[in-house]
Amino acid sequence: MSRQYETQVMVVGAGPVGLTLAIDLAQRGVKVLVAETRHRGEPPAVKCNHVSARTMEIWRRLGLSQVMRNTGLPEDYPNDVAYRTRFVGDEISRIPIPCRRDRYTATGGPDTWWPTPEPPHRINQLFLEPVLFEFAAATPGITILNRTMVDTFHQDSEAVVCEGVNLDSNERLSIRSDFLIGCDGGKSAVRKWIGAKLSGTDVVGRVQSTFFRAPSLIHEQKHPPAWATFSINASRSGNVYAIDGKETWLLHNYLRPDEPEFESVDRDWAIREILGVGPDFKYEVISKDDWAGRRLVADKFREGRAFVCGDAAHLWFPMAGYGMNAGIADAMNLSWQLSAYLSGWGGERLLDGYQIERQPITLQVSNFAMNHAYAL
Repeated sequence: MSRQYETQVMVVGAGPVGLTLAIDLAQRGVKVLVAETRHRGEPPAVKCNHVSARTMEIWRRLGLSQVMRNTGLPEDYPNDVAYRTRFVGDEISRIPIPCRRDRYTATGGPDTWWPTPEPPHRINQLFLEPVLFEFAAATPGITILNRTMVDTFHQDSEAVVCEGVNLDSNERLSIRSDFLIGCDGGKSAVRKWIGAKLSGTDVVGRVQSTFFRAPSLIHEQKHPPAWATFSINASRSGNVYAIDGKETWLLHNYLRPDEPEFESVDRDWAIREILGVGPDFKYEVISKDDWAGRRLVADKFREGRAFVCGDAAHLWFPMAGYGMNAGIADAMNLSWQLSAYLSGWGGERLLDGYQIERQPITLQVSNFAMNHAYAL
């Protein structure tokens, strides 16, 4: 016999979108259960280096912005974007962006004077997701089931019933909820269950992406450090992001049209060319996070009592954190509508507003991100 759970909203996926959705719903008085396949504390992939002002405003309302602002790069690490011949080569140009210590007070430069109490924040998902998780886990009304895979569901006019399994114990479980939200990423099971189809441009480009550790790299630069450094030369161009501001880095090698496979280019050679270092330079590959940029949007975001948010609903080139930030915007749009319905003051037609409002915006942003990708 399976373990039984009952909740108002079932969220599949404990990434930034699912966790923010759960926190907002719980603060509105809605009971939420979140199912996540990873272990508690298991790090996410190294992606999303930028949090938009709008997302920071949302986290401010939820009580998260300050702890998030104090996380990530060291407080005095420049958030600049630098353009160089190579990472350790000559600098061509630089866009100055205030470090997080000065984000609220800086007034000089192109990325200051934001008309908001919460300007953008440069932070990798490695750092922001644990903050969200612990905040959600401590929020009354939220239950998080780690190592739980939901493998099927069915719904009727009154409820959704999800069936799943604990991946460690193999114990079966059943969760009955008023609504189901799929925040389960690009390979979303919930999207497939509701019969939603992705359409658009399947591959915009491929990127050989490497997360690595190199403690000496920060000291080999001729110029002050930057959050993002674009390496521009005839041999191999790419860009490098500072992850912890000390020793960990993420390097993107943008593959050319005649390089159709992720291993079409020797990874070590490409890393050394983009960095501008010789054969004696030592680094440690932490993970290979290769990805294909796409522009895909689901043809529907809802079927009855089941919805999809974030990468489950749309996939595009991961430019400037648009994916996560747009997914959180999805979640906030849906959250108040579900809360209104469950509280009794919002009718059934209100729930139609989620797709009506979010799908056109998603299409617009997906094209914007794709055009940026083609310009690289």
